[in-house]
Amino acid sequence: MDAQAHDPRGEPADRANERKGLRALFRDATPGNGDAQEAEPDANPPTSQRRATPRAKPRALTPAARMRRDGPRLTATRDARGSIIKSPDDSGAAAGVAAAAPTSNRPARRQQFAGPLTARPIISPRLRADPRLRVWVSRSIVAIAVFAGFALWIGWRYGLTAAAVYAAADVLFRSKTAVVVPASVRITSAQRFTRRRLRINRLLGYHSLNARTIPGTEHVIDHVVIGPAGVFSLDSQRLDRRLPLRMRDGMLYHGRTSMARRLDHARDEAAYAASLLEAELGHPVAVRPVMVTYGPSTSWMIMRVKGVDVFDGRRVGKYFRRQSGEVGRGSKAGIRDRLSASQIEAIIAAADRALPPLA
Repeated sequence: MDAQAHDPRGEPADRANERKGLRALFRDATPGNGDAQEAEPDANPPTSQRRATPRAKPRALTPAARMRRDGPRLTATRDARGSIIKSPDDSGAAAGVAAAAPTSNRPARRQQFAGPLTARPIISPRLRADPRLRVWVSRSIVAIAVFAGFALWIGWRYGLTAAAVYAAADVLFRSKTAVVVPASVRITSAQRFTRRRLRINRLLGYHSLNARTIPGTEHVIDHVVIGPAGVFSLDSQRLDRRLPLRMRDGMLYHGRTSMARRLDHARDEAAYAASLLEAELGHPVAVRPVMVTYGPSTSWMIMRVKGVDVFDGRRVGKYFRRQSGEVGRGSKAGIRDRLSASQIEAIIAAADRALPPLA
């Protein structure tokens, strides 16, 4: 009766049963169909089971989520006139953001810039204070203009030659007519080389004071060296390397030019320094004059001329090591006492006061 009731009109009962069997076969062959039906809970459980199931607690909202849902909370305050002013309270949002921020085990990065950012000048203040900067800038501008004019007119080779000729002529002309450059700018290459070599002698206990003026005069002592062997006044000289430096008749000559004036200048500076240190310390202090030469090679190690030690700049370290050895065993000029550390510090302080640095 059921098969006949559900069969369509005009269709035999065998064919209808066969179709139902195929439908049941395909339904059973579908993967997970039966499991899903067995695992699916009852949509309408009985009342007893419904009461026994505990209800899930509502999820607590964070302050940030509550603020997004309800909007900012208003706080009422009174001003000086007594009127009520309402302002949004963002303490909860800030707390929520702080609570929602993920924590990390990594250490916090150090702040790279502790202070405000400052713009770095294009030209350093030291270069800007150089009076030769304006001369070089004007010379470069004119040389570029000369190069551009000749390059467009004849060719770039002629322009480069014309610019080089102008620069050489300008340098020669200004060297004869320009004003005297301040002494603080005229630090020669010889003085720079001697400074570098004197830094190494700090390991031997020698301290150097560079570019020290003599009050009341125009003299500038290149280097005042104080160490265990005593006090030394160094004068650095850059000489023409094409001319020989040799001894003749007890005098030092650079080519055909006598070095007597430069040797006397070194002795005078040492005498000035000795008198100033004696007045500062209250007891006599011997200052030994030294001349350091750069340029021509010399055949001797250390030459003493008119009471001044003369040697090549490459032997600065060897000279002071030899002086330390002579103090220990006594030199030909006489036994000298070795200065102690306290005496060296006292002489350095006195020289710093008596011989101010070059401004």
